[in-house]
Amino acid sequence: MQFIVVAPSQPQVAAIAKSIFDEFKNFCAEDDMKFLTLPDFYDNCNYFERRISKLGFKNFERNYNRNLILELEKLCENFKPDFILVLNGMNIPVQIQKFLAQYKIILWLWDSMKNSPRLQNFVNCAAKIFCFEYDDIKYLREKYNLDAQYLPLGADTKIFSPVENMARDIDISFIGTASKLRIKLLEKVCARALKENWAVKIGGHFYDSKHFWKKYLFDLKNSALAKFLDNRYYSPDEAANLYRRSKICLNINTVQHKSLSPRTFEICATKSFQLMNGGQFSNGLMNLETDIATFDGAEDLIDKISFYLANDNLREKIALAGYNSVTKNCTLKNSVEKIFTRLKND
Repeated sequence: MQFIVVAPSQPQVAAIAKSIFDEFKNFCAEDDMKFLTLPDFYDNCNYFERRISKLGFKNFERNYNRNLILELEKLCENFKPDFILVLNGMNIPVQIQKFLAQYKIILWLWDSMKNSPRLQNFVNCAAKIFCFEYDDIKYLREKYNLDAQYLPLGADTKIFSPVENMARDIDISFIGTASKLRIKLLEKVCARALKENWAVKIGGHFYDSKHFWKKYLFDLKNSALAKFLDNRYYSPDEAANLYRRSKICLNINTVQHKSLSPRTFEICATKSFQLMNGGQFSNGLMNLETDIATFDGAEDLIDKISFYLANDNLREKIALAGYNSVTKNCTLKNSVEKIFTRLKND
């Protein structure tokens, strides 16, 4: 069984894609696999090309995608894959989708189909679909008459693992990208942190740091949060280390996601205590009453932070329960094994 793994090139997802490829080495020979990233046009074009394309003149973008197709075509002709595993897929241009459609496609969605307009036609070309969002199973069946299997992105335990006796010198941490809900809640947490002298570390892209005025506007609107924000991409290794150092790891899920995010599993895999907003569904993977703690709204979040910072033993008990559940059910190796077993048996 020979296959190609096609993945996006953005740093925050390319690292996960590479970890998935490495996990496949546990189940098949490395010579039977190829790994290819598809760099997005907008991540590689110059300012002029970007502006022209945004105005509707797509020649630069089409030529760029044609070159990617030539690279794919050469790889497929030489390697002759039995199938192509497309990871995420939501940013794959339609030109490239049409080329991929001539092969057996296995699609692993990393976002809700409802947020992926580019995939509305491509899903019909997939021989098998694995879903990040549990609700997509029903959505794909009702709208497209397609069957799908729920498969979350588990934790890469080669990276997200505990380090015994590591000092928890940070009271509260959060890593993620900006959203209205996250900014609102984190601003309130940081304002309280200034009064209580809590040690806080916030990481992730919240504004475009290339433009000084965006930092100025962000700082003006979110003065407390700005004091604790490290506005940059965190590598998986950096994220894991921050979780290990934190007494409380915040996990604020966006409103459109109801299934557990990779961050949920990654925090638990480091044997760290997690405080997550309510409304998520574990779909049988974890016990959300024992493995993590949840909050409902800004006031409850502040109250829960104060309570758990004062109760070390309870935090450690919950963190251990979460660690045991994730390492048993929710690792990246578990997810890859499910894909491999399904494909092998078909």
